[in-house]
Amino acid sequence: MVKFNYPFYPFQWYKNKNPVSGNAGQFNYKVLRDGDELCAYCWMGLWCMEKTKDVTEKRFPFCEESVETARSWLEEQFRSHTREEIEDRAGFFTTEPYTPPRPQPEPEE
Repeated sequence: MVKFNYPFYPFQWYKNKNPVSGNAGQFNYKVLRDGDELCAYCWMGLWCMEKTKDVTEKRFPFCEESVETARSWLEEQFRSHTREEIEDRAGFFTTEPYTPPRPQPEPEE
């Protein structure tokens, strides 16, 4: 059975704008500092965040307490999925990475 295990990093790690990322089966996450906020992202699947269409995001004020709050939120998100979703291996054969549509050129007047 796959378990969610967020690694411990001191607050200085986040102050220095280092990201924390990982996965538990098909559940992926990333936490990083963005200005005066701590941003937590999670998504399901095989692909990196940039190649995934449905990424869930939550922002917290940037402080030491927010690291634990973000970890708790990610654990909630992890528990919201079934064991089958977390441990699914069929995605290797059934999914392709998401490519966002290219921006359309501005119409000429």
